[in-house]
Amino acid sequence: DTSVTVEQISATKLFAMDTDSMAQILANAAYIMYCGKNLSEHAHVMGSALRHARSLSSLPEPERKAPLLEFMDWSNPDPTNESYDGAVVLSAAGVCDPSQVIWKVTGVSSLDAAGHEGRQSATVYSSSPGIVPSIDIAGIIWKPRHSKSDLLSEVADRLLTRADVDRWYDASFLGLAILLFGFGYAFTRYSEWVNGGYPYTMMPLYVLDKAVAWTALWMISVSPFSGNLLTVLHVFSNLGQANGVDKFAGVLSLAIMIVPALLFALPWIVWAIIRTSFSSWNKHIIGLSLIKSMLIDMVSLKTESGIVGFGFLLTHAFMGTLIAVPHYKSGWFDEKSRFYGNNEVSMASGVIAFTLVTLVTIRSLIGKGSWMKLKPLYAYVSPLAVFLATFHVIMMGYKGWDDLFKYSTKKGQPSITFVSTMFPLGVIATHLLLVILGTKRNVRRVSRVEKHSATNDALTKYDEAKDAVCGTDETKRTVGITSASDEEEGQSFDEFMAYMSDSQRIRVARAV
Repeated sequence: DTSVTVEQISATKLFAMDTDSMAQILANAAYIMYCGKNLSEHAHVMGSALRHARSLSSLPEPERKAPLLEFMDWSNPDPTNESYDGAVVLSAAGVCDPSQVIWKVTGVSSLDAAGHEGRQSATVYSSSPGIVPSIDIAGIIWKPRHSKSDLLSEVADRLLTRADVDRWYDASFLGLAILLFGFGYAFTRYSEWVNGGYPYTMMPLYVLDKAVAWTALWMISVSPFSGNLLTVLHVFSNLGQANGVDKFAGVLSLAIMIVPALLFALPWIVWAIIRTSFSSWNKHIIGLSLIKSMLIDMVSLKTESGIVGFGFLLTHAFMGTLIAVPHYKSGWFDEKSRFYGNNEVSMASGVIAFTLVTLVTIRSLIGKGSWMKLKPLYAYVSPLAVFLATFHVIMMGYKGWDDLFKYSTKKGQPSITFVSTMFPLGVIATHLLLVILGTKRNVRRVSRVEKHSATNDALTKYDEAKDAVCGTDETKRTVGITSASDEEEGQSFDEFMAYMSDSQRIRVARAV
C-alpha cells in the first residue's frame, strides 16, 4: 500500500508568493490539483514554479516510480466571463519535459469527488493525448475523450458547449420579444383602458393566453420565415446566375413576404435589443450585415426556437382549457352549450397541430439521426403542423374579419386572429412556392454552410487560443497538436469542426 499525503493551500495565497516559495511547496508533489479561477492569468508564474520545483526534486528520475508534478486543472470556467484556456496556456508556458503532464478534467463536480455514491466518469484531456492519470480517486473513473483528447480539444468543447447554451438563450430571447409584442397588442385591443372592454382582472389569464398562443405560432414559423428571406436574398444577389423560374419565384416570394416582414419588424427590433443587452457575442456586427446575421441565426435556431415554441404551445393548451367555458367564450357555444361548427373545426385542427408539433419536438430532443428518418418530420409534418395551427386560429375568429379596419370596431385595430395568422400564412405560402418551384433546392446547392453568431464567436475565441500557443513547433509538440496550414480559406473552421463531437456538429446549419 502507498500512503498519500494531501496538502491544501489557497490559490490566492499560493499566487501571492514568489516563484521560489511556490517551488518549495510544490517540490516532490506527485499531483497538483488546481480548483481555482483564472488559471490563464497565472500560467506563466505556475510554469516557472513547476520547472523550479522539478529541479528541487529530491528523487532522481531513475529511482522515481510515481508521477512527479503532474498538473490537474479541475476548474470549470464559463467562457463568457472567465479565461477558459488555462491548461493550454500552462502547457505552452515552458513546461517542456514530456513526462510532466498537464491534465484538464471535466464532467465531475467537487461533490462527486468528495464522496458521491457510485462512480462518476471524469473526462480527461492532456498534453500527452490518449492517456489517463495513474492516481486512483474514490468515486471517479478516468475517461479520455472519445476522439481527440489534447488540451485544445477541451477548449473547443468548452466553447461549443457555451455556444449551445447561448443558442438556447437566443431562442428564449426571441420568444420573449414575440411575447411582449403579442401581449402589448392584446392588451391594447382588449383592455378597458384602451380599445376593449375587459377589466384588468382578465389580463393575467385571458389576455395573456392570447399572447402565449401568438408566440407559440410565430416561434414555430420563424425559422422558415428567415429561410424564405435568405433564399430570396440569394436569388436577387445572383440574378445573373439564376434561371427564369428562380427569378419568377424570387419576385413573387418577395411580394408575399412583405406582410410577414412588416408584422415581424417590431418583435425583430425588440429581439435585437434584448440579445445585444444580455449576450456577449454579435455586438460588432452592424447595418445590413446584422440583418443577414440575424436571419442566419433564426434559421440555425430551428431546433431551439421550435422547442421554445412548443413550450408556449403547451402553456396555451393548459391556459386555453381553463377559459374554454361559456362564461369566458360565450360566442363559441350554442343554446345547448355545444361548440358551433367553426369552433369544432378550430378545436380539432388545434389538437392535431398540437400532436404533430409534439412529435417534431420529441424528435428534435432525441437529436441526430439519418436524414431519411428526419425528412418525413421536418419536410412534411412540420409545415403541416404550422398550417393546422394557423387554421385553428383562423377558424376561431374569421367571422369578425369583415370589420377589421372599421373605426367603429376597436377604433380600427385589427383582430388578433387576423394579425397573428398573416405571418405564418405568408411564411407557409412562400415556403411551398419556393419548394415546389425548386428554388430552395437550387439555392441550397450553391450556398455555403452558415453558423449561428454564438458559434462564430466560439470559433473566434478558439482561433485566439490556438494562435496564442501554436507559434512554434516546440509549442505544438508540448500542447499535443499539430497545427494545419491556414492558407486555404475556411481552414480554421474545418480544424475547429474536427474537435467537435457529432452532437455539436449538427448545430451548424445551412442558411436555407
